[in-house]
Amino acid sequence: MLMAAVAGLAATACAPSPEMYNIPAEALVATPRNALAIGDVVRLSYAGAPEFNQTQKVQPDGRISLPRVGSVTASGRSVTALQDSLTAMYKPHLNDSTVMVSLEQPAAAVYVSGAVNQPGKVPLDRSLTALEAVMEAGGFSPIANPKQVFVLRTEGGRQKRYPLNMEQALAGFETRAFYLRPYDVIWVKKSNW
Repeated sequence: MLMAAVAGLAATACAPSPEMYNIPAEALVATPRNALAIGDVVRLSYAGAPEFNQTQKVQPDGRISLPRVGSVTASGRSVTALQDSLTAMYKPHLNDSTVMVSLEQPAAAVYVSGAVNQPGKVPLDRSLTALEAVMEAGGFSPIANPKQVFVLRTEGGRQKRYPLNMEQALAGFETRAFYLRPYDVIWVKKSNW
């Protein structure tokens, strides 16, 4: 029991935390994303006119084109705000003007590369931590070094690199989560052995 406690303390002491890497607290927090963006795919379901049901991609001008009401701005609006607006717009056209809007496929994603089992694009459809993104990419490959994971992020036109040690979390120790933002790149370094 004493040996396990000493080993746990040693692992914690040897494994740098985000604070030891001097990662600013604001970099660890996800940017709230509740507004639709260009490239998002939305599903529209009409209670009073199922023949209007459709899936559309938000166009580069931020708009979607709908039957009877024409072009409508979707980008920058929440799903709920768009839904309420469409329900009001369809009132003069349909007996039941209820329109249900849902985000089917977000345009925003993160990219996972390096020593993972399935490198590639991971949709950012919810708050996602760096560790969760690695797991979405099939987890660490046998040659991965979980102590050396890097998040690359563009901020203010500059590329920043945040080093993470995920070995602590994998070992069951309490660690501070690093939440991802749209278009972050997670790179897992290979072991040197």
